[in-house]
Amino acid sequence: MISRDEALAIAREWADERRVAFDVTLFEFDLGYVACLVEPVAAATDGPPLPPPATGYPRAVIDRESGEVSQWPSLPWQTIAERYAQRRAAEGRFPPDVRHVLEQAGWFPGRDASAAVDHWMVRFADELAGLECPPVARAALVEFGGLRLPQFGRSGRPGGGFMSFIHPTRGGVVTDAARDFAEEFDNPVYPIGNNEDGPSELVADAQGRVFMLHWADYFFVGPDIDSAIVKLIRGGPMAEASDRDW
Repeated sequence: MISRDEALAIAREWADERRVAFDVTLFEFDLGYVACLVEPVAAATDGPPLPPPATGYPRAVIDRESGEVSQWPSLPWQTIAERYAQRRAAEGRFPPDVRHVLEQAGWFPGRDASAAVDHWMVRFADELAGLECPPVARAALVEFGGLRLPQFGRSGRPGGGFMSFIHPTRGGVVTDAARDFAEEFDNPVYPIGNNEDGPSELVADAQGRVFMLHWADYFFVGPDIDSAIVKLIRGGPMAEASDRDW
């Protein structure tokens, strides 16, 4: 366990690496300490008020158990502590290669795009009319909505395969295939995105199962949202939905 004094020493080493002559302030929370760089307080002057002395500088979290340092953006320390706890809780949820792609795309544990999703649903209300959005589909849109997820290509690097786009996207929404799928398989689904292959629609049902509706056939992507995200990023063969092995 890292004591406060040990955390302060680690934080000062972190600050020294940035070659800044600022002081360091520590804020303690359950999982560790948030370190903030603080400028020396300047003498009061006439004119507009100055920003807080810690504004604009990166933060660091010193883990209470390991002493590991991670750098964070200039956010209130309470927000950083909350996000760090969410990040720790999500460890192991995705494989490291997939998590790296997600984080590069803008995902983080606790991400909430509710406002954008609500706006998207209102904007495309006519296109979505008659399609019920199950809670699991909405949760996926709220967490991953707006992300562009590259797929690993043959080189083993992201970007070599087919990109997936999770709604809300800049484009519109097509629901013809979703309606056809629901009728053919007696399994209502809701649009959650699209994929460059085809292009195809990505849809989810009330159980969280994800399907890719390609013009050539319908495919089963994964039994839940997380598994589908892994498949879409890593690529690989998918079973035909007509096999009904889902």
